[in-house]
Amino acid sequence: MNQAFVRTLLLAMTCVVGATAAAASLQGTAMYRERIAAPADAIFEARLQQVLADGTPGQVVGRAALNPAGQTPFRFEIVYDDSAVKPGLHYRVSTVLMRQDQALFTGIAPVTLPHTESKPVMIMMQKGAQPAAIASSASTASSSSSSASSSASPDAPPSASASATDSASTGKPDSPLRNTYWKLVTLHGKPVQAHDQQREAHIVFSSNDNRLSGSSGCNRMMGGFENKNGQLKIKDVAGTMMACPQGMEVETQFVKALLTVTRYNISGEHMDMLDANGNIVAGFEAVALQ
Repeated sequence: MNQAFVRTLLLAMTCVVGATAAAASLQGTAMYRERIAAPADAIFEARLQQVLADGTPGQVVGRAALNPAGQTPFRFEIVYDDSAVKPGLHYRVSTVLMRQDQALFTGIAPVTLPHTESKPVMIMMQKGAQPAAIASSASTASSSSSSASSSASPDAPPSASASATDSASTGKPDSPLRNTYWKLVTLHGKPVQAHDQQREAHIVFSSNDNRLSGSSGCNRMMGGFENKNGQLKIKDVAGTMMACPQGMEVETQFVKALLTVTRYNISGEHMDMLDANGNIVAGFEAVALQ
């Protein structure tokens, strides 16, 4: 897709996918004491999540990823929707340094939200998987089934172990890429909400061919995609040219983000689309289609 066409497309799609809700952020640093270099293909992930009454992890309200992870210390920033924080609940940050299906180092630290301290959260990671950390023994047990699913399906994302972690904590299987209504919930780490009397932004990948359809908020969109071994390329995106009263900037950012996607990761009913640098450019929640 040439640049002139992209500019024309972005100018033509002039409506809203949603308004950005109030966003907050939490900065942190994770490290380990061992004098061991992280593998070049290791991935670091940090998740901000609720802690249920029995001490098990609950809803994930924000996450951050470093891909490649680089070397310790790992500095991260989690952007989350401040309105999703519920008074009276406990929260924690779980971290994992992962290589393929193996958790190399994991860590966990309780946090108070909203996070008003100027100092970042410090997490000392331990070697291997900890029962209370993000790479729990339950996710290790389920990773074999996730790996089997990945090898059976060409659409399976590469981070099978990360998917197993969320599936274990939520009790829900990973949603398929195809034939799922993927509702846009975050854009470059910021929450997205639909405006009144307008379509919510979403995307559906066909189960029969390599075509996609959906809405960028007000305008319908369609296009093609390539998917193999967890890689994802979205191409030939086109859309209607209906004018809407507000939200042009968010819709334009959504279309631009789709054109930068190189891979994806599905964890339970959540999907992240990532660019070539490993940055999460868009987050989605799944609604299964019949």
